[in-house]
Amino acid sequence: MEGKEHFDERQRQRLTYCIYLVGFLDLFGVSLLMPLVSHHARELGVSPTTVGMILSIYGTLQLISGPFVGRWSDVSGRRFVLLFCLFMTGVGYFLTSLATTVLFLVLSRIALGLFKHGMAVNKALFAEITPKEDRPRVFGQYNACCNTGFILGPLIGGYLSEVEGGFYTVATITSLLFVLNFVIVFFFVHPPMAKVLSRTESVRDFTMDEFSLTIKDFINSFRLIFDTCFDLFIVRFLMAFAIIIYRSNFSFMVQEEFDITPKTIGQLISYGSVVSTVVDMFAGRIVKFYSNETQLILHLSITQVLTLIGLTFAANLPMFVFFLTCLSVQNSVSRVCITDMSVKRSNQENTGALLGLSASLKSTARAMAPFIAGLSLEISNKGPGIIGISSGVIACVCIVTILKSSDSDTHKKED
Repeated sequence: MEGKEHFDERQRQRLTYCIYLVGFLDLFGVSLLMPLVSHHARELGVSPTTVGMILSIYGTLQLISGPFVGRWSDVSGRRFVLLFCLFMTGVGYFLTSLATTVLFLVLSRIALGLFKHGMAVNKALFAEITPKEDRPRVFGQYNACCNTGFILGPLIGGYLSEVEGGFYTVATITSLLFVLNFVIVFFFVHPPMAKVLSRTESVRDFTMDEFSLTIKDFINSFRLIFDTCFDLFIVRFLMAFAIIIYRSNFSFMVQEEFDITPKTIGQLISYGSVVSTVVDMFAGRIVKFYSNETQLILHLSITQVLTLIGLTFAANLPMFVFFLTCLSVQNSVSRVCITDMSVKRSNQENTGALLGLSASLKSTARAMAPFIAGLSLEISNKGPGIIGISSGVIACVCIVTILKSSDSDTHKKED
């Protein structure tokens, strides 16, 4: 019996490391191509508005298809659905490598929006094979592996894009990376066939932020917003929207503004990811340093507005890099701060639903932002930045009015 338990634990660790590798290759492949898509769409002759619409396809379909893929993995098993998602994602990026016309580019975004759920299925798989007490550590290490891929991808993709036919080369490499992921999962990822932890309440809580559940869960989550966290969700959505709309056409905007190459754009994106990864290690300490988290989120929101102003109206590239650093720091700390405030307000049994609905709101912002940014680019290259600044200002007003009054009411009830 002891030998079997030892073997099971060793098998679990080997499986965990395989999924770490799959997560790394996933984000590495995505970030190879990510900085190049909007620029390639412009080279195909479409307007900034059309570019925004094309980019919005992915976020919109992800929002719709996520719950169905999650349910499917509950019924058919994580490994089978993961293999299917990886295969179809590879097909999607293969279509991207053929995107000499807008039609092929749209078809590739549709395929990716519908089926690129490997990261979410990986997380659900972790929930099944990992003991409850080890999940925070395992998921943190998984995020670190994925972030490393996101740091390296734009840097390498930027270099490769400068060769002749660079976009198509990078898209082909990305497609092959997902084929490699398919092979890794097919040969090395074999979860136990036993029931393990698949339907426990803790597993449902752990996977709630990736997969929507029943209508009852949604209604309870929606009621929870009005009862405890409606103000926080407004602030979170506005701050997230400000960041996403600025970043949605980041490559195109900086190339037009500073006349830099795709290689330099990749270096900028990688640099921002490095700063965010480093700050993530200390964000918890920064949040704890403030005795008043409402005051901290107000300071962070003001910093976001000032940083977006600096980025939008930067006179030269060094000044732009300085404000990009500030934005990476601000965004990392604000995510931790708002999440911590939300968890503190919610009941323990509702934490998963709360964070899940928060993720859904962010997906909504991802679906809206590229199209709105594209429309604003028709007027000015600074359009997305100005809209982001406006969203940040509204967030500041909400924090001062709604959020502080909410905290005051809480203190009154305690008194």
